[in-house]
Amino acid sequence: MFRLAVFLCALCAVSWGFQCLRIVTPGKWGGRPANCSSPLKAVQTGYVIVLHTAGSSCKTRAECNQQMTNIQHYHMNIKGWCNIAYNFLIGEDGKVYEGRGWHTEGAHTYGYNDISLGIAFIGDFTGRSPNAAAWAALKLLLHFAVEDGYLSSDYLLMAHGDVSNTISPGQPIRNVLKTWPHYKH
Repeated sequence: MFRLAVFLCALCAVSWGFQCLRIVTPGKWGGRPANCSSPLKAVQTGYVIVLHTAGSSCKTRAECNQQMTNIQHYHMNIKGWCNIAYNFLIGEDGKVYEGRGWHTEGAHTYGYNDISLGIAFIGDFTGRSPNAAAWAALKLLLHFAVEDGYLSSDYLLMAHGDVSNTISPGQPIRNVLKTWPHYKH
């Protein structure tokens, strides 16, 4: 098993220029079991909605684990949802945290929950942009999603506020996203 792990890390490093996508599963960040069962309408979706959580940000694995459990508690216990609203979340520690994952309908953007991946930066980004590690994690996640068939190669990337009456994910994030080739306002 150890040899397989070393081989996969080496393969990842060679193929992605020593930058590997690290998805932290709910079991690793302390997540509770979810009660979600509604799948996305397509295995390969064509939309990505970028949001922010509007709470505290995190820069270490421990801080991000704590923020993930806080978000899950709020979404499940206060809002009454089956799990975290987002498919994935990104911390400023450079890691991607799994919420609902690749195949489950989100609860992040009315009208897009069943046809998009909702990816949220952990924190409030109305006054500043996420750090370079968080942006790199988003790029790697999108690349991986396309390469592994979870996301169409001609996907549309949108800020939450482009399709909902909200300031999420904040103007600093929108300013960066609108320079990316898949962005659509």
